[in-house]
Amino acid sequence: MKRLILGFPLVVRLLLPAAAEPAVPTPTEGQPAATVPNFRPLDHRGDSHELHRMRDHRWIVLFVGGNGCPIVRHSIPELKRLRERFEPRGAAFFLINANAEDTPSEIATEAREFGIEFPILLDPSQTVARALDLRRTAEALVIETATWRVLYRGAIDDRLDYGQQKPAATRTPLSDALASAAAGEPLKVVRTPVKGCAISFEAPAVPDYARDIAPILAARCVECHSRGNVAPFAFDRYEKVRGHAGTIQDVLLEDRMPPWHADPNHGAFANNRALSPREKSLLAAWIAAGTPRGEGSDPLPAAQPQPTPAWPLGTPDQVVSLPETAHIAATGLVPYQIFTVTSPVTEDTWLRGVTIRPGNAKVVHHCLVFIRYPEALRHLEPRQDDGASGFFAGFVPGTEAVLFPAGTGKFLPKGAQFVFQMHYTTTGREETDRTEMALYFAPGKPERELVTGAVATAEFEIPPGAHAHPVRAEFTLERESILHEFCPHMHLRGARFTYAAEYPDGRRETLLSVPRYDFNWQTLYRLKTPLRVPAGTRLVCTGAFDNSAGNPANPDPTATVRFGEQTADEMFIGYFNYTTAPAPSTPAAKPSESAASHSPQPTNPGS
Repeated sequence: MKRLILGFPLVVRLLLPAAAEPAVPTPTEGQPAATVPNFRPLDHRGDSHELHRMRDHRWIVLFVGGNGCPIVRHSIPELKRLRERFEPRGAAFFLINANAEDTPSEIATEAREFGIEFPILLDPSQTVARALDLRRTAEALVIETATWRVLYRGAIDDRLDYGQQKPAATRTPLSDALASAAAGEPLKVVRTPVKGCAISFEAPAVPDYARDIAPILAARCVECHSRGNVAPFAFDRYEKVRGHAGTIQDVLLEDRMPPWHADPNHGAFANNRALSPREKSLLAAWIAAGTPRGEGSDPLPAAQPQPTPAWPLGTPDQVVSLPETAHIAATGLVPYQIFTVTSPVTEDTWLRGVTIRPGNAKVVHHCLVFIRYPEALRHLEPRQDDGASGFFAGFVPGTEAVLFPAGTGKFLPKGAQFVFQMHYTTTGREETDRTEMALYFAPGKPERELVTGAVATAEFEIPPGAHAHPVRAEFTLERESILHEFCPHMHLRGARFTYAAEYPDGRRETLLSVPRYDFNWQTLYRLKTPLRVPAGTRLVCTGAFDNSAGNPANPDPTATVRFGEQTADEMFIGYFNYTTAPAPSTPAAKPSESAASHSPQPTNPGS
């Protein structure tokens, strides 16, 4: 370390201009500060941080970091001292890394080596850097959370002026700015030059619409943003994209679209819808350049999808409907409605897929279907516990119609019954519904039987105002198993959800991390490569609830919240699809032996 410090001035002289010319003009005192847009990145530990949920702090101090930058490394001790002084007065401190070349693991390693204890926000797409006009490392921004204005931006102090490291600072603008803000006084200095390392932007300054932008929209957005589909507007030509450029920038910064909430550093999933950092960078650069049209024909009109068919998986082999029309009141909470239907299938059958279609999408909040075996096979019936231990089929917001994983299937014995658990919400007028379920027959006995299990707990009590109330549940796989899919389930206070495998040899592996759970998009995360785990493996699900006023979806931050069926209550269920032993030689021979071993779980889970 001594050698590094002694050699530091030479390194700085090589990196920085010799003159003290400011990198940016210094505004006059009292110039209005810029307003910062909302953004929601992950940090190097995998935690999610949304700017507009930080109102419990008075100020956010954002310091621009970067691996290998000696100026950043030598600034950390002073930043720690400022945190000790001002954190008790309402300031929260973060670093942000916008170097596209720095990987999360490299950033975590540098943080450990140089004692960087602050959360380091990751901006590999450089969308936040563009929105905040970050050009160099070692720049600090003080953001006032009451107004989201930047009160100060610039250097921590002047110890590195002229490429030399002074033994002590003669000017301390960041400390002065925080002290003035804490005292309610006007800031004397609102901007100073920054002598950090330059940030290299990956995307070209002006991406080409036809070559760079339209193909991203066609591949990632048009499936929903097209006429007749779920999104509120269509990306069917350049003019529509240009008109919604502000919205595109917002969702890039908040990482809201496409709807995919898994941490990219854990697991590989076949149905990953997320934009890559490169794609985000191109979109952000194009918007920053003023959305130029450029040359060439517009690719979007020819990229529009065909209308979504009634049954996306094709014509069903059998359709099962609710036995009667459901009537939903205009207002109020609607208790779960239960409908029992005898299966029309007259032979023992294996299924390769099941999908549910709401009859009235405006009122169907969720539908879970449980299977009830005939009396002679009741002892083989999969444990379901009204959904707390699994289910036969389901529909929740964000459901994607897919066939079961290759080589797997679910068993449907003749004489079985389907129990539909319907959760309806009101619209302000009386409504009706007749939900249907499509069955797709397998051509023969599959290699393995697919089981929908659950890791769940009802043993939690969320205090009023709790920002990150922890919860944990676990499930032991008694036999060697193959894991295929995960689907975390919480309600409006759900904040994060993680699946981990704890192996018999003591190893622990994170299988799926959802750092920012969104009740509106209950995604089924399908492993790109199914994971075989040994007998005795424990699936451990951990998460947190946000019952604070900072959660915009929170129905009542003053309530004590417990397990319950309605959306204003809470749940913690980690559904997973898995297989164990090969499917039996004949359909009626122990079709659900693996499922029947589920340990008891809480009843009446709902969705």
